[in-house]
Amino acid sequence: MKITYLGHSCFVLESNNHKMIIDPYQGGAFEGFGFNLNDFPDALKGIEGVAITHHHADHDYVEPFKGAKVFDGVKNIGKGKQEFIPGFTISSYRTDHGPGRGDCSALLIEAEGKKIAHLGDTYSLPADTSLALTGVDFLMIPVGGRFTVGPEEASQLSRSLSPAHVIPMHYAVKGKSSLVPYSLDDFLKVSSGLSVLVMKVGSTREI
Repeated sequence: MKITYLGHSCFVLESNNHKMIIDPYQGGAFEGFGFNLNDFPDALKGIEGVAITHHHADHDYVEPFKGAKVFDGVKNIGKGKQEFIPGFTISSYRTDHGPGRGDCSALLIEAEGKKIAHLGDTYSLPADTSLALTGVDFLMIPVGGRFTVGPEEASQLSRSLSPAHVIPMHYAVKGKSSLVPYSLDDFLKVSSGLSVLVMKVGSTREI
């Protein structure tokens, strides 16, 4: 399986030539947000499924993916594992986005015998969701603070969930995103002992 990171909280997963995208964003959705999906045309070719954790413009931009199957994480919280696109199953769990920020979900995606958890905009994680997501192969976790956990909280949460690997996301990037205060480096400083998979924007990794 391949993972491609498109910045912010957006990833493309590919298995046996089937592709899905998680939390696609609208370019320029907010002041200080400079990512644009148009910068990654190859990654977006052939997307069959779109999974969104919650309804904010930097996470639920489904318009470019006409004809793709859409999984709304908030609407599917607690509905169990579902077949998504060929080779992928997905399930959704409640997470806390913080006071006044609306509903949010965490996703558990399975493909090729691997489990990938995407925590969306987690500000804190309910106990039942923590239990469901413990011990996954890859944990995609926000680390930038303000709207989500910050570096210290993300490090603590990662340790409590005991994933095989941690993929940080949703952090400040100079010239691209100043929505949140903390950078990737801020998280790496407090991530000793964790197996952190750092992905550059636009990069692809085989897992």
